[in-house]
Amino acid sequence: MKPVLEDSPGTTIITEELRMLARVSGAVGALSSDAPGAPDFDAELVGLRDQLAEAKPEDIAAIVEQMTRISAIAQRYGKGKDLPIDPSAPYFAHIRLKEDDRRRDVLIGKRGFIDRERQVHIVDWRNAPVSRIYYRYEEDDDYEEQLGDRVAEGSLELRRNVTIGDGSLKRIACPQVTYVADQDGRWFEADPVQLSALSGGQGKASRPPSLKRGNKSSRLGVTGHPTLRVDKHLPEIAALIDRKQFDLITHPESGLVVLQGGAGTGKTTVALHRVAFLTYQRPKLFRPDKTAVIVPSRAMARYVERVLPSLDVNSVRVVTSAAWFERTRRKLLPQTAKTYADDTPPSVLRLKKHPLMLEALRRHVDEQVADCGCQLFAAIDDERLRTQIQQAWDRFKSKAIVPRLRTLRGWLDQQQLPALERQRTDSVLLRLGRRARDVCTDWTDIFTDREYLGQMAERHFPQEFTGRQIDQACSWCKRQISAMNNEERSALEAEPHEEYVAADGIIETDAKDTGIGLDRADDALLLHLLQLKHGELRTPKTAKQAGRHGSGASGHRVHYEHLVVDEAQDLSAVELKVLLETTAPRYCVTLAGDTAQRVVFDNAFSDWESLLDRLDAPTATNTTLTLGYRSTGEVMSLARSLLGQVATKDGEPLPTRSGSPVELHRFNDQGEAVAMIADSLRSLMLREPLASVALVARYPAQASSYAQALVRAEVPSIRLVRDQDFSFKPGIEVTDISQVKGLEFDYVILLDTTATNYPDTIESRHLLHIGATRAAHQLWLISVGNPSALLPATL
Repeated sequence: MKPVLEDSPGTTIITEELRMLARVSGAVGALSSDAPGAPDFDAELVGLRDQLAEAKPEDIAAIVEQMTRISAIAQRYGKGKDLPIDPSAPYFAHIRLKEDDRRRDVLIGKRGFIDRERQVHIVDWRNAPVSRIYYRYEEDDDYEEQLGDRVAEGSLELRRNVTIGDGSLKRIACPQVTYVADQDGRWFEADPVQLSALSGGQGKASRPPSLKRGNKSSRLGVTGHPTLRVDKHLPEIAALIDRKQFDLITHPESGLVVLQGGAGTGKTTVALHRVAFLTYQRPKLFRPDKTAVIVPSRAMARYVERVLPSLDVNSVRVVTSAAWFERTRRKLLPQTAKTYADDTPPSVLRLKKHPLMLEALRRHVDEQVADCGCQLFAAIDDERLRTQIQQAWDRFKSKAIVPRLRTLRGWLDQQQLPALERQRTDSVLLRLGRRARDVCTDWTDIFTDREYLGQMAERHFPQEFTGRQIDQACSWCKRQISAMNNEERSALEAEPHEEYVAADGIIETDAKDTGIGLDRADDALLLHLLQLKHGELRTPKTAKQAGRHGSGASGHRVHYEHLVVDEAQDLSAVELKVLLETTAPRYCVTLAGDTAQRVVFDNAFSDWESLLDRLDAPTATNTTLTLGYRSTGEVMSLARSLLGQVATKDGEPLPTRSGSPVELHRFNDQGEAVAMIADSLRSLMLREPLASVALVARYPAQASSYAQALVRAEVPSIRLVRDQDFSFKPGIEVTDISQVKGLEFDYVILLDTTATNYPDTIESRHLLHIGATRAAHQLWLISVGNPSALLPATL
């Protein structure tokens, strides 16, 4: 970085932005000046504003700081008053529009605010039509946009995004250059080739340039100046959204959007901003209780819970996929087991997660529907009545089997039938309805029927499963069922709607816990059976509902107006089908994922097009984000090579900056490796105390071993992360590779990247790729013994 010289174009730009911020600060400060007993802050601000007009460039920062301080004091006097914008960060972008001979400055922020007297015009990025110009056009572009009731034509004369923190200007990003202020208010120019905006995944930060050190490349860290680390000056997330991403975010609410892209391309960012946009545009429809974000891990859930409030979105449910399926299954089928088997054979899980299950469950329910009709018609002796019931049964064929039987029963109630025929028909319908609602028996029948599963596999996915694998799955499920005694078996097969409400309002059941460990994949299978048989997911009826509405009543519908599913490629086809159907009929869903970051390999995922076709999903907007903002070109190049032949056909995202080379350090024993890592980390923490570092091992035991060794070596700020409890703060966190997916760190050290830990398998390729792409600045690989054959020989 080089200092900005006086009388340079940079000084003009900085001065202009400082004056703009001063106008805004004065306008906001004046809002609180009318508080009872408050001094005349407005007069002081006006006086400072007048001084600002004639001040020298080097004096502007001090005047703005004084104005900010007075504004803060004024706000405390009027603290009972809600301010329209956040005075510490009122806006994040500045554009200047030229229409004919008229020019006007527009600022873009999280909320709108206008003070015509002070010529302050801040618009809300989510709903102001003029904000589209910022997202869709570059500086000097001509634009044509519908703004309200008129078509605006002109040119975008100026386009800058700025970072304001605590009321002070920290950073100005122009198309060709970026200016950064240090803690003393001195301004520096950063090389735009080396300084690029991060807009994907976790953090949204401008990255500092890498420093060339000749032969001293084996030093961890990119800069020795703690105050010039640009990620202390985080730009507003919304300022970094490009035109393609903006169009995705503002996609009409009725539709399925699939966001593809490599690590750090902005999938999560776009998905969360779509939540913010839809919530703001249609608050009554997209209420927090009708929106949910499904993420792969608790760490990601905590991260998203912090990000959404910064986008003015509160109380949206953020939950891991495993927790959602478990809680929903237990809520809708409270009589099912509360525990999971921990020794399920891999072949059984592979079968239960396979898209074959979509066909198997649907075919089973279709056969049951046909059988219901046959039993019903066979029970009626009167030919005329049988014909009428057949016609009614056909009329209701668009309904799922449970509401179809219920509707038919309601229709019969309105008919004048002989008492004997009425009694016989009611008896048959009650029996058929009870069996139709019993999804637990369906689950049992499907997975103990060797012939049925074999036929379905051969018909739809020939050569995917061997006869032995089908036999193993059936034997496993039979052992699960036979482990129940007669009482527990009765509880499992009991009608799922026989519950009551306890005094505390919690739905309870007379059925005892079966004690049988379900497989994790069974949650989605049982829920999809419920969907197929009921047409939707609903909570069980309570005693009060049953008394008021009769036996056909049910509780609340499990339904979302907007659903975000992150890392969707790691869910099974049945899991995605269950989630997708909770949004019917609008199907407003945002799926985000990357085939190169798979950590689940037994769900038969191949590509998005095939998956969506199997789900019978509505027409989707399927978009690939191609620019990688998180990692450097060096890190992304290594990550690409790690994938080898399993790399996606569209390729890895294009890097936006270069950085330090990726290094492989080889050692004979762990003690030697720990000594070198400890020295490097201690040095880094002294030079860059705000850095975030992740040491990532293959297995939890290895992570624990390294953490203990580094603590003994007196390395500061060491934290062992065992169960997704990342701090999201500066420091050093040691964990295993299964926990870091979706996260980002300044520096990453992959521990023990040996042939033993990472053999030449598809799983190892994906895991190494995920670990490498967590690094924003710099990546080291440590090998105690023979390095993995997956690592490039050039390292």
